[in-house]
Amino acid sequence: MDIISGVFAGFVLLVVVIYYPLPRRWQNVWLLAASYVFYVTWAWQFALVLLALTAITYGLGRAVKGRTGLLWLGIGANVAALAFFKYADFFVGQWMALFHIAGDPGALQILLPVGLSYLVLQMISYLIDSYRGQMPAAGPLDFALYAAYFPKLLSGPIERAREFLPQLAQDRVVDNERLGRSVTLIVVGLVRKVVIASYLSGQVTALLSQPGKNGPAGLILGLIMYGVYLYNDFAGYTGIVRGVSGLMGIELSPNFMTPFFARTFTEFWNRWHISLSHWLRDYIYFPISRALLRRDPDPRWLPNLVVAPLVTMLVSGLWHGAALGLLFWGLLHGLYQAVERLGGLWLRPTPPHKWPLWRQIAGAVTVFVLATAAWLPFRDDGFFSGAFLRAFNGKGSIAVGQPLMLAGALIGVSLLIDWAQAHGGDEAAFMRWPRLAQSAALALAVLVIFLSALKPIPTFVYQGF
Repeated sequence: MDIISGVFAGFVLLVVVIYYPLPRRWQNVWLLAASYVFYVTWAWQFALVLLALTAITYGLGRAVKGRTGLLWLGIGANVAALAFFKYADFFVGQWMALFHIAGDPGALQILLPVGLSYLVLQMISYLIDSYRGQMPAAGPLDFALYAAYFPKLLSGPIERAREFLPQLAQDRVVDNERLGRSVTLIVVGLVRKVVIASYLSGQVTALLSQPGKNGPAGLILGLIMYGVYLYNDFAGYTGIVRGVSGLMGIELSPNFMTPFFARTFTEFWNRWHISLSHWLRDYIYFPISRALLRRDPDPRWLPNLVVAPLVTMLVSGLWHGAALGLLFWGLLHGLYQAVERLGGLWLRPTPPHKWPLWRQIAGAVTVFVLATAAWLPFRDDGFFSGAFLRAFNGKGSIAVGQPLMLAGALIGVSLLIDWAQAHGGDEAAFMRWPRLAQSAALALAVLVIFLSALKPIPTFVYQGF
């Protein structure tokens, strides 16, 4: 059930209409039932995997406090499920190639349950927080809803149980302000996905599918568009599901906040895929840093500066998928952050917003250029064949016509939306505009969404990840 389809809109309408009159406890029951119905529309087998991981994690979470063995058992069960469904095909193929075993490595065809990558991280965070005593025991119904809640099931955001579960234990009120904010998030999300990301997707394919054809200019433009496309596609998804969840009075975490205005890579990863970045920070980066500092408390000791960011970003690359390109992408971002930390040994530590304007601009340009370069291995393992690198020496040219001009205009629209949100403080900043401006913006947004939706819309890049 694609979340921008009419079927999904009808499903949400039905859920909301039945949801509002129910008392809180029955609202949770209804949302749980609706979430499993939603998941079964993908495959009923996926629902069994969800149910099994929910039961295992819940059972261990009830007894895990202070018990290291149970903690590792729970983490191991979740990681094993993810490794089997997500990585088995890759490793079987590598094993067959290594030992020259005949056969089709794709014959195994293990289907990845949609959203499993996000579910596993949520289950692990629940176990760790319960082990540390930071998470009071949850009831089975509320925990099952935490795991299966349909707005966040497919592609996050990655919610922490200690922030999500308290919302299920209290009455939810959807007043006019929350309703307006939710609709705003949905509309902005649709503009990002249906209008901006969908058009840029086609241009990216045209420019990067044959890297030697369009020469260096085509490769550079294609990578810039690819980064903006990824951002608007995933930020659009997050906006839609946060808006849908807001209709039920349940807040989901923000995932993006003007990442292309970031002036350092630390700031970039606090603005890009925020729920994943914070998960990696809290459960990978901080534990490694603390372990290294216990060994040598000197903050200038080289391992204290470089090991944690390198390992954290390599884990991020592996989480995205078992591919050399993704691991290399993670390595690059780990190196970017390590170099920043090394540079901090000689520069006075000052928050970026206090830098002089020229330095802020230089920092933002540097981050954008290096992050754009890193999209090359992220997008395609073909990076290692040299095809993309040979494009820099190619003689191909690119014709600047209406398609590229429209793509440039849409990139400008994306940056304008970001600018409005940056100055308004959050993703629903448009609600603070004058009423006339709100009405005009809404009418224009609905018009362009409708016109863009007349053409086929690609699925979300992270949907079912």
